[in-house]
Amino acid sequence: MSVSKIIELVGEDAESWEEATKQVIVEAQKSVRGITRIRIEEFDVRLGDNQEIQSFRVRAKVAFRIER
Repeated sequence: MSVSKIIELVGEDAESWEEATKQVIVEAQKSVRGITRIRIEEFDVRLGDNQEIQSFRVRAKVAFRIER
């Protein structure tokens, strides 16, 4: 039997949602062992003063096995 924990991360990139997603994956892999799944929950953009897109953001849930 295994137990998983889920954390939420937000990735942000000036180029695309794909790059923001890659940021989440890279950063999660640096500090979390045993990742079993990363689920993208939400996509959004941050707008500048002139209503232009400043950055693309993703909100992700990262699941990983609890180590005993």
